[in-house]
Amino acid sequence: MAHKTAVLQAATVIAKTTQTLIGEIIDCDFYDFLTLHLIYTKGDETGCLVKAWILRTLTSTPSQDQSWTAAAGTKSAVLNELSLTDSVPHNITYDIRGIKYMKFTQGGSNNDGTPTGTLAASYTLK
Repeated sequence: MAHKTAVLQAATVIAKTTQTLIGEIIDCDFYDFLTLHLIYTKGDETGCLVKAWILRTLTSTPSQDQSWTAAAGTKSAVLNELSLTDSVPHNITYDIRGIKYMKFTQGGSNNDGTPTGTLAASYTLK
Protein backbone atom coordinates (compact mmCIF):
# COMPACT_ATOMS: atom_id res chain seq x y z
CA MET A 1 0.00 0.00 0.00
CA ALA A 2 1.29 3.49 -0.83
CA HIS A 3 2.44 5.86 1.88
CA LYS A 4 -0.12 8.35 3.11
CA THR A 5 0.66 11.77 4.59
CA ALA A 6 -1.97 14.12 5.99
CA VAL A 7 -2.31 17.19 8.20
CA LEU A 8 -4.10 16.62 11.51
CA GLN A 9 -4.23 20.30 12.45
CA ALA A 10 -2.65 23.58 11.44
CA ALA A 11 -0.86 25.54 14.19
CA THR A 12 -3.53 25.92 16.89
CA VAL A 13 -3.30 27.39 20.41
CA ILE A 14 -3.06 24.50 22.86
CA ALA A 15 -5.70 23.72 25.48
CA LYS A 16 -4.83 24.80 29.05
CA THR A 17 -5.26 21.50 30.91
CA THR A 18 -7.97 19.45 29.20
CA GLN A 19 -6.81 16.91 26.63
CA THR A 20 -8.31 17.97 23.30
CA LEU A 21 -8.51 15.91 20.10
CA ILE A 22 -5.87 16.75 17.49
CA GLY A 23 -7.60 16.57 14.14
CA GLU A 24 -9.32 13.34 13.21
CA ILE A 25 -9.30 9.67 14.13
CA ILE A 26 -6.80 7.95 11.84
CA ASP A 27 -7.64 4.70 10.00
CA CYS A 28 -4.45 2.62 10.36
CA ASP A 29 -5.71 -0.56 8.68
CA PHE A 30 -3.25 -2.16 6.22
CA TYR A 31 -0.32 0.02 7.37
CA ASP A 32 2.62 -1.00 9.57
CA PHE A 33 3.93 2.29 10.97
CA LEU A 34 2.57 5.74 11.79
CA THR A 35 4.96 8.65 12.23
CA LEU A 36 3.51 11.64 14.07
CA HIS A 37 5.10 14.98 13.15
CA LEU A 38 4.62 17.75 15.73
CA ILE A 39 5.67 21.38 15.62
CA TYR A 40 5.22 22.95 19.04
CA THR A 41 5.88 26.66 19.47
CA LYS A 42 6.22 27.36 23.18
CA GLY A 43 4.22 30.20 24.69
CA ASP A 44 3.56 31.31 28.30
CA GLU A 45 2.73 27.75 29.36
CA THR A 46 5.22 25.25 30.83
CA GLY A 47 4.67 22.78 28.00
CA CYS A 48 2.28 20.59 26.07
CA LEU A 49 1.37 16.95 26.64
CA VAL A 50 0.45 14.78 23.65
CA LYS A 51 -1.17 11.38 24.18
CA ALA A 52 -1.77 8.56 21.70
CA TRP A 53 -4.97 6.52 21.92
CA ILE A 54 -5.84 3.17 20.29
CA LEU A 55 -9.35 2.19 19.22
CA ARG A 56 -10.70 -1.15 17.95
CA THR A 57 -13.64 0.55 16.21
CA LEU A 58 -14.60 4.16 15.57
CA THR A 59 -17.01 4.05 18.53
CA SER A 60 -15.05 1.87 20.98
CA THR A 61 -13.58 3.21 24.20
CA PRO A 62 -10.01 4.33 23.46
CA SER A 63 -7.02 2.93 25.35
CA GLN A 64 -4.02 5.15 25.97
CA ASP A 65 -0.73 3.98 24.43
CA GLN A 66 1.37 2.18 27.03
CA SER A 67 4.70 0.46 27.60
CA TRP A 68 5.46 -2.54 29.77
CA THR A 69 8.17 -2.43 32.41
CA ALA A 70 9.49 -5.36 34.43
CA ALA A 71 10.75 -5.27 38.01
CA ALA A 72 11.32 -8.25 40.31
CA GLY A 73 9.50 -10.55 37.89
CA THR A 74 6.37 -8.39 37.71
CA LYS A 75 5.31 -6.55 34.57
CA SER A 76 3.47 -3.26 34.93
CA ALA A 77 1.84 -1.01 32.34
CA VAL A 78 3.04 2.59 32.15
CA LEU A 79 0.91 5.09 30.22
CA ASN A 80 2.91 6.96 27.57
CA GLU A 81 2.70 10.67 26.84
CA LEU A 82 4.92 13.08 24.96
CA SER A 83 6.02 16.09 27.00
CA LEU A 84 6.87 18.98 24.68
CA THR A 85 8.72 21.83 26.36
CA ASP A 86 10.75 23.46 23.61
CA SER A 87 10.09 24.96 20.19
CA VAL A 88 11.62 22.30 17.95
CA PRO A 89 10.01 19.74 15.63
CA HIS A 90 9.24 16.40 17.26
CA ASN A 91 8.67 13.11 15.42
CA ILE A 92 7.68 9.76 16.89
CA THR A 93 7.00 6.51 15.08
CA TYR A 94 4.46 3.95 16.31
CA ASP A 95 4.32 0.28 15.29
CA ILE A 96 0.64 0.02 14.35
CA ARG A 97 0.51 -3.56 13.07
CA GLY A 98 -2.78 -4.94 14.38
CA ILE A 99 -4.19 -1.51 15.28
CA LYS A 100 -7.32 -0.40 13.45
CA TYR A 101 -7.65 3.25 14.58
CA MET A 102 -5.55 5.82 16.46
CA LYS A 103 -6.19 9.31 17.69
CA PHE A 104 -4.04 11.90 19.42
CA THR A 105 -4.90 14.50 22.05
CA GLN A 106 -3.06 17.56 23.39
CA GLY A 107 -3.24 19.77 26.46
CA GLY A 108 -1.11 21.96 28.70
CA SER A 109 1.28 20.15 31.02
CA ASN A 110 0.50 22.34 34.03
CA ASN A 111 -2.31 24.64 35.10
CA ASP A 112 -0.09 27.70 34.69
CA GLY A 113 -0.36 30.87 32.69
CA THR A 114 -2.62 31.41 29.73
CA PRO A 115 -1.53 29.10 26.94
CA THR A 116 -0.23 31.06 23.96
CA GLY A 117 1.81 28.21 22.48
CA THR A 118 0.69 26.49 19.32
CA LEU A 119 0.82 22.94 18.05
CA ALA A 120 0.76 21.84 14.43
CA ALA A 121 0.47 18.13 13.68
CA SER A 122 0.64 15.83 10.68
CA TYR A 123 1.28 12.14 10.15
CA THR A 124 2.70 9.64 7.70
CA LEU A 125 1.43 6.07 7.34
CA LYS A 126 3.76 3.43 5.87
